[in-house]
Amino acid sequence: MSSTINYMSLPTYVPGRLVLDSSSWACSDFRLRIFDYAPLDVDIPPLDDYLVVIYRQGETAMNRRVTGPWRQDRVGRGVVSLLTRAENSHWHWGDRVEVTHFYISPASMIRTANEVFDQPAERLELRDVLRADDGALETIARQAAHEVAAGEAGGRLFVDALALQANIHILRNYASVTFRRPPAHGPLSRSHAQRIAEFLRDNLGRNVSLAELAAVTGFAPDAFARKFRAYFGMPPHSYVTQMRVEAAAAHLRRGALSIKEIALLTGFADQSHLTRIFRKEMGTTPADYRRDQRSAVALAPVRPDA
Repeated sequence: MSSTINYMSLPTYVPGRLVLDSSSWACSDFRLRIFDYAPLDVDIPPLDDYLVVIYRQGETAMNRRVTGPWRQDRVGRGVVSLLTRAENSHWHWGDRVEVTHFYISPASMIRTANEVFDQPAERLELRDVLRADDGALETIARQAAHEVAAGEAGGRLFVDALALQANIHILRNYASVTFRRPPAHGPLSRSHAQRIAEFLRDNLGRNVSLAELAAVTGFAPDAFARKFRAYFGMPPHSYVTQMRVEAAAAHLRRGALSIKEIALLTGFADQSHLTRIFRKEMGTTPADYRRDQRSAVALAPVRPDA
């Protein structure tokens, strides 16, 4: 792979009139520039950053080659082109256009991907998109340009928020992400525990197999069972039972559903199954627990009006 160039070097290869620049804001993860370009035929070295081009004014036939054959499409106001980082590209157009450039750092995109997908991203590439009619990115570009041009209080924070929106939108629609496989050794992490709890909350009403639960973390079932016990201090089935009892207790406190309905909703075979497990874990039956909760509410002192 060829060495990459900084976005500041881009005008050396693609000369144009700089209309607006956010570089003075010293944000290293997301930069905005607007250029007015005459017709050009340019060969661009690989860029450090991901490049998003949003066409503002003018219309032209755009020819581009990244990998493989040349591609051609017509671009104009509101159209978006995307270029992944670290790839040579050749562009040719025959009419004057004004464009907004977003330069998005790989670190920023990886951080956002980690949060969006809740697992560690290892590699991220943008798909080869020459033309996309994308109103969301066009709106973000227009709002960000307005904030940079206005230079008002809070503008930097506003653009940071728009940058995050852009990253999420690009990840959802134009990115291919490769995730790091979890190591075959080592303990469960806090992130693993959070994913396990979320998965169980979403699937509490059905029987979840050990293999399904292990797949959430990427560990083999046998290794997962050992790591689970070491982290939580109990085997997976005990943890699931505990979550079901806690969920049943929450429904009983709310009082809207029958005990039979609560049993089925929280993954117990039937009402008697819930009663037996609930008494074992809580020291009381579901019916007595509900009655005690209602009595406690009825006896609670009423606060006088202020």
